[in-house]
Parts: sequence; structure tokens; C-alpha cells
Amino acid sequence: MLTEMKAFFEAGELAQKAAASIRNGREIGLSVKYAEKTVGYTFTRESGANVLREGDPAHPDVIFILPEAAAKELLTRKFDSVGQVGLHIFEKILSNDQSQKVQIRLKAGVLAMVTGGYLGVLTSGGSEVARFLATHGLGSMGKLKDAISKLRG
Repeated sequence: MLTEMKAFFEAGELAQKAAASIRNGREIGLSVKYAEKTVGYTFTRESGANVLREGDPAHPDVIFILPEAAAKELLTRKFDSVGQVGLHIFEKILSNDQSQKVQIRLKAGVLAMVTGGYLGVLTSGGSEVARFLATHGLGSMGKLKDAISKLRG
């Protein structure tokens, strides 16, 4: 799956647009849960480019834990916009189906998320993501910061 993940995160136009605001050196963990094991990946930005490596990040700001089926669907589904990718991920986070449910663990504080450029990822999703956030009670910066704080762990 490393080849497919590298194609999506490093070469994919939508991933490049979504991650453009993330500061160089920030780390995002991606843990894919297979039936027999969990494999960790590190997503980061280096010299303004997306980089994905196999292995757990040393200092992740956030970790996404994806069941194998959800990871495969993300990598193979056709998306037309960053917003569609964002909505797909939010749908998986909210899923009650454990074979599809994506878990998120925030390791950095709100200030680190803001200065690390992560709010730019949300804004790159455009009106699709903004509407989703608003309909889920996260339409203001204060409410978004509160939700981020609650994810920390």
C-alpha cells in the first residue's frame, strides 16, 4: 500500500493543494490497521513538498488511525475537489461502522495547530467543508478551537 499512499499524498494534486499551508517539518501520523498488524506512516512537508514515509512519526501533531478498508477507499475513490476529500474523511470519522471508522488523535495544542498551518487545510476545503463544519456546530473559530482542544489526547 506504500506505493498507492505515496501516489495519493505526494503526487496527488488534491493532497498537494490541501497540505500547501502546512509548515515544513510538521508531522502527521497515518496508522493503517490491517487484520494482522498496524502499519505506521509519516506525512510531512519538506521544502514545500509533500513527503510520505513508512514508519511512525517521531513528533506527530495529529494521528489518523484508518481501518484497511477505509484507507483503500480513500486511495482509490475519485475526488473532484479538496472539499470532497475532506467531507469523505469527516464521514469516516463520524461513521458507526468500525470497518470504516477513522479515529483521530490530536497530539499538539490549539496554538501549535494554528501556527503549523493546519487551519489552512480546512479552508482549502472551501464552502463544502465550511458548510459541514457549520451544520455540526463548528461554524465559528471559538467553537472550532474548543473542538480541537477536546480531541487532544
